[in-house]
Amino acid sequence: MKHEFSTIQFHLEHFDELLNGEQSWRLLYLPATVCPCRDRATGSPQPDCPRCRGYGFVWEPPEVREWEETFYRGSTTRPEVLPPTVRTEDVVRVVGEGDREYQVALEEGGRIRFLGGEPAHGEAYRVRYRAPLILRGHGQNLVGRKDLGEYGEVDHRDMSLTLPRRVRVGGAWEENPAYYAGYPDRFVVLDAGVKVHQVLYRGEEEALLYAYVYRVLSCVGMETDYSTTAYTLGEDFRLEGGRVMWAPGRGPRMGRPYGITYLAAPEFYVFRELPQVRGQGGHELPRRLHLRLWELFPRPGAAFGR
Repeated sequence: MKHEFSTIQFHLEHFDELLNGEQSWRLLYLPATVCPCRDRATGSPQPDCPRCRGYGFVWEPPEVREWEETFYRGSTTRPEVLPPTVRTEDVVRVVGEGDREYQVALEEGGRIRFLGGEPAHGEAYRVRYRAPLILRGHGQNLVGRKDLGEYGEVDHRDMSLTLPRRVRVGGAWEENPAYYAGYPDRFVVLDAGVKVHQVLYRGEEEALLYAYVYRVLSCVGMETDYSTTAYTLGEDFRLEGGRVMWAPGRGPRMGRPYGITYLAAPEFYVFRELPQVRGQGGHELPRRLHLRLWELFPRPGAAFGR
């Protein structure tokens, strides 16, 4: 008797669809390049290098593209909200029926607010804007613990990230630019938030730990007599590329400290690639990476804007 056996086959498109679905995490990918500012005797990066700021690596900002979305004014099924990375200045054009143009501002969370006239209830309008390419992946095994090591307390805040081979962009599939990510590339997790407290000094390196800020909760400067002054985002200062930029005549005096508290999207760097066989039948399956919280990088203290 002759028996025929069917073989089990992987449908790779199912992996891609699952890891690009609504249950996955939205991510920004910041690839790293090594900085050649090395001390020839020790191999260490120069601590005063203006390019990498002593990290030994430079992280490129994510790719920015122009996008267009269609909304319906007052819709209850699809909120009129743009991605969290978009700012008001990133909106290129808003056009309604009859090619009528509108002016908008973006509120917290990317919600669209019309300035002046607005489309009629139920009317379709198109929003064209600039924003980074958002990737997706599945995060798991998020842990935080402290161990007692040879040189004192060791902080661990790690997670595993599974990346698909392809990413859905609009209605088309593209190769995932982060598929071959490795140490110390970085990922910004847009679906999470972290509260950060920092003390900076006016005129020195005024860089935030995390560049994608959702909201500034407070900013307070202190003088030599311990008196304090509160400062306001948009009036006294702005955030640009992860740095605090003061308006002329505003802010603390040069060299004086100020504390800033804000909510931001957390960032992780690739700590190591997990040694797993990720291929089947000559096809590449999703990859898995071990990530560590960015502030635990050997020399923490910088946002992506180098």
